[in-house]
Amino acid sequence: MKFSKIITATLLSVSIVSASDVMKESMKIMENGVKQVQLGFINNNEAIIRDGLVLIEKGNMMFSDEKTIKKYLPDNKEHTVNTALLASTRIGLDINIIEGNLDEKAYTKAADGYSDMLNACSSCHGIIRSW
Repeated sequence: MKFSKIITATLLSVSIVSASDVMKESMKIMENGVKQVQLGFINNNEAIIRDGLVLIEKGNMMFSDEKTIKKYLPDNKEHTVNTALLASTRIGLDINIIEGNLDEKAYTKAADGYSDMLNACSSCHGIIRSW
């Protein structure tokens, strides 16, 4: 009986650590992507912007699953899973908006999409982290 409890506790611990690792890696990748996109806009370099968007999309996909999000959220914030899911969806849509506007050489509109993406990130972080 004790052995089964130890195994269960170990599996739960690994599951929580894995969710946290996924979250940390996802946020790190998105942070690097956001920095790269910003650098691209500052330097008028479309290729750098697109490279950054690839990173943001990769990081966003890693942390856009409801089960992963629920595992990471603190107990008192489990009800905010929809906030994170909506932010993830919004980030994905903003990537498409930015890419489409880059294709059309509509750089100001692409920058507006980037601003909305940052607002999605900040809004989610503010709610989840109680800023």
